[in-house]
Amino acid sequence: MYDLIIIGGGSAGVTAGIYASRKKINTLVIAKDFFGQISKTGQVDNWPGDMAISGMNLALKLEKHLKSFPVEIKVGQKVVAVKKWQDNFLAQTEDNKEFETKTIIIATGRNAKTLGIEGEQDFVGKGLSYCSICDAPFFKNKQVGVIGGGNAGFETALDLVKYASKVFIFESSDKILADEVLIEKVKSTGKVEICLQAEILRIEGQGKVEAVVYKDMALNKEVRLVVDGVFVQIGSVPATGFLGKLVDFNEKNEIEVDSATLETSVKGIFAAGDCNNTKWKQAIIAASQGAITALSAYEFLQSPAQGGVGRNGVPPV
Repeated sequence: MYDLIIIGGGSAGVTAGIYASRKKINTLVIAKDFFGQISKTGQVDNWPGDMAISGMNLALKLEKHLKSFPVEIKVGQKVVAVKKWQDNFLAQTEDNKEFETKTIIIATGRNAKTLGIEGEQDFVGKGLSYCSICDAPFFKNKQVGVIGGGNAGFETALDLVKYASKVFIFESSDKILADEVLIEKVKSTGKVEICLQAEILRIEGQGKVEAVVYKDMALNKEVRLVVDGVFVQIGSVPATGFLGKLVDFNEKNEIEVDSATLETSVKGIFAAGDCNNTKWKQAIIAASQGAITALSAYEFLQSPAQGGVGRNGVPPV
């Protein structure tokens, strides 16, 4: 049995693991991988101490840092259910193994939203991608489309122009929604065309992506644009479905947490990072919340109800 199980290997889960290890909590980290959303960012320039670093390199540094501590890790595993078990909890993985613990930190982040249109699922991995960092090099000298005109869409376009000959950005709104600095960078490339009021109808092709079909809402007509690839960037949803109704959620399916401790509606369960209902979704904020949840779990474990000596009797570590 563990004192703490951390679910997730992004900046929140890694930082929680580091802090838990420093507090000498008997901890298990279960993670599908250690990439997280940050690894899908071309360049990170707002992480203190690294003025400019690729998202993938930052993710690798975080993983290395965690593994420098004596914390138990199960990587390549996905938690599919969490349930109450007497006074503790059970985390069940996809291979039907169960791990008992006194406390849990949920740090599962978010998953990319899908379009839900004709052809989307048929072409995943066949020209349709949700990750430009992963797949941009496959489209050298190709013509590609980016669905989504917010910051994520423009950042994706900047990743793609390093390889692609032409990039189209499709935005359903009648105005560009990205930050001005990104708009200027994209326009300066001379390789990007922005299509506003574009409602994506379907993806077409024979065995691989060959075209995007969209409705030009300004002209009220259907347009078929030949492309070799499509990158979907329409936002994300919290990766919290495996929790069922165990904890309380808001209308966005984000885990509701106490603003001070990040404890959920269930005592002993905490949530850090993009899966919870705190306002800002940034890697550095997720990391700070990882630290907060580990310290909160430590304080919870030290309570007399958990066999600890109480808050005032805990020696510093």
